[in-house]
Amino acid sequence: MKKMNLSNICRLIACLQLSAISFAVQSQPDSAAKPTRQSLLYLQYHAMNNEVPFLFVQTKNKLENAFLPAAGVPVTIYMDSDVTNSAVVGKLLTDEKGEGRIGIPASFAHTWNQNNQHTFFAHTDSSAGFNTTEKSINVSIAKLRLDTAAGESGRTLVATLVKKENGSWLPVPNVDLKISVKRLGGNLNVSENETYTTDSIGKATAAFQLDKLPGDASGNLEAVAFIDDNDEVGTLQTSLIIPWGKPTVYKCQFGERSLWATGTRAPVWLMLMAYGCIIAVWSVIIYLVTRIRLISILGREKK
Repeated sequence: MKKMNLSNICRLIACLQLSAISFAVQSQPDSAAKPTRQSLLYLQYHAMNNEVPFLFVQTKNKLENAFLPAAGVPVTIYMDSDVTNSAVVGKLLTDEKGEGRIGIPASFAHTWNQNNQHTFFAHTDSSAGFNTTEKSINVSIAKLRLDTAAGESGRTLVATLVKKENGSWLPVPNVDLKISVKRLGGNLNVSENETYTTDSIGKATAAFQLDKLPGDASGNLEAVAFIDDNDEVGTLQTSLIIPWGKPTVYKCQFGERSLWATGTRAPVWLMLMAYGCIIAVWSVIIYLVTRIRLISILGREKK
């Protein structure tokens, strides 16, 4: 009887433990099994060479500590108002990288020139891979110019930043920008300084310290002034062709002997080495075959 009571007590304790474990698993929040998703929307204003500006959009999802691009997200962009259909700049669908861009149409030219500043609104609708998100930026109409000058240290580049205000163009001080030379793999700084700051008259001066830098056939280089996502003027970039490079004349070497040539265009020493190796290998093979044949003949004569 005591044994049966002890057995029942053990079974009861085991059942209670299993029930507690099951209740703890069921009471865990869904976020533990499935991480929460935070949808992020980025909106940037770009103007290249003081031409028609465009808007750059990027959509991402934050899952735990990772940022993943959200593709196929429809985005609607408004200018100066996000409630009227007449303020719609356009609609776009982000690509596989979660990026998209759209230019300001010509129908907004009158509204664009009427004000000194504009506010852009971006809206996304809720979808299976992205939540409802909105973003707005406020930018001033500005221009970035690049010119050359002769300074005490030699050749210099001068970038000038101005913004539109009350029908005139005023300098914009205390804005960081980069002055570099465009190359195939990216931009190369013209001096040891990575960035420059505009002064009270909106100018930033950089000494050109790249001597004997290869250019085109005439020695021309493409200098670039770049402002990256400024809170007031957005992203601006302008370029200027300068004749401060070393002329580079391309010489076609097609048909000449080289390591990357094929057939009879390979170097003579490489062909001699290859043919020598082939002759040596076949000579050894022929020698071994003749020795084996001779051994066979001598064996038959001995018998």
